[in-house]
Amino acid sequence: MSQIAILITHGTDTLAWTHAFVRYAIKRNKINIAMTGSQNPLPSLPNFSDAYINIANSVHFLTNIVPPNIFTVFNYGAQAFSDSLSKYDRWNNNAFAGDRIASMEWDEIKEADKAINITDRPVTIDKLYLITTGGTIAAAFNEKNALAPARTNVIAEFIQHQLDSAVRNIEVREALVVDSSDMTFDKMEVIVNKVMDCIHENGTTETFADFSFDRNVRIVYTDPFKTVSDYRREIEGASGIVIAGYGGGNINIEKDSGCSPLTLIQELCANNIPIVLSSQVALGTADFIYENGRIAIEAGAMSGVDLSLPEIQLRMAYLLGHRPEIEAYAQRVNLPFLNLFDHLFISGMKFRTRKSKAMYTALKGFDPCKEDLLINRTIEESLSKVIV
Repeated sequence: MSQIAILITHGTDTLAWTHAFVRYAIKRNKINIAMTGSQNPLPSLPNFSDAYINIANSVHFLTNIVPPNIFTVFNYGAQAFSDSLSKYDRWNNNAFAGDRIASMEWDEIKEADKAINITDRPVTIDKLYLITTGGTIAAAFNEKNALAPARTNVIAEFIQHQLDSAVRNIEVREALVVDSSDMTFDKMEVIVNKVMDCIHENGTTETFADFSFDRNVRIVYTDPFKTVSDYRREIEGASGIVIAGYGGGNINIEKDSGCSPLTLIQELCANNIPIVLSSQVALGTADFIYENGRIAIEAGAMSGVDLSLPEIQLRMAYLLGHRPEIEAYAQRVNLPFLNLFDHLFISGMKFRTRKSKAMYTALKGFDPCKEDLLINRTIEESLSKVIV
């Protein structure tokens, strides 16, 4: 059977959102799919671009990691991330953080996740599909001396000329030519449909795309100027809410100040609208060691634990897109909807300490599953693995 793989090039601004969307949308995947981009454009700044090493090492990860996996490669191509992707530096080539599955260390690839296997002998990719979407990696300076999306053959030529021992054939599929700041849900669907075309051309019919996502999940940032009325305006019509709190995942809890969203959290949870509390601080794990975080969890919010804000938003959107199935299963097993939602949402997350996990178990009444129940499974398969 021929070995195929897919490499998606993407701009950095919204890479974390598209990365998460691809992982939740593609079900029963059988191959390796990598995403990458660059902080410096290839056409305009070829001598300075980090694109070369990001592209080269994406191919090396594709040939060394045992499939199936979906991951993003960045930071001079040194790291492959599975989830929790977040851009934390605006200009530095080491721009992303996330949950690493593997890393390039000197002259070999090492797994950073026990669930990942590295081959003893790298495979040769018979066909690499290069799906392009625009972004900085393909940007060029226009007549106004501003970087703008462009078409370029440089990426494919580089792979053909420099990585021919790893890739026998390369086929370019243009999905989009956009700045990633213009990325939308509909455009992410276009990218996934391109992926599906490539997979189905090779006879893998069991892999499919699930586009049942609820687009009304809102990220709400706390700040000292906001009142409860401000929060209410921001969440109007939302199906689910991500609160980007302070520090390790804290909120204002002084009800008399008129600035605390705590009462609002209680109201929304009473109406079965899920709320996840995380932090606007990019790095580190959300926790509830402080009273200002714990009280929000006690009021009904869930913890975002180690997930990035883009990952939390897409994860909630996927689950809420399957709300009817989750509600029906909750009724069948006699569980409150938000309790079952929490079972699914928090599965596979890495708590900051064992004490934190034990505290969450005590607060919520169940032991979080160590395995992520949502990736590469149908919602029915995910629900069947919930232990109640």
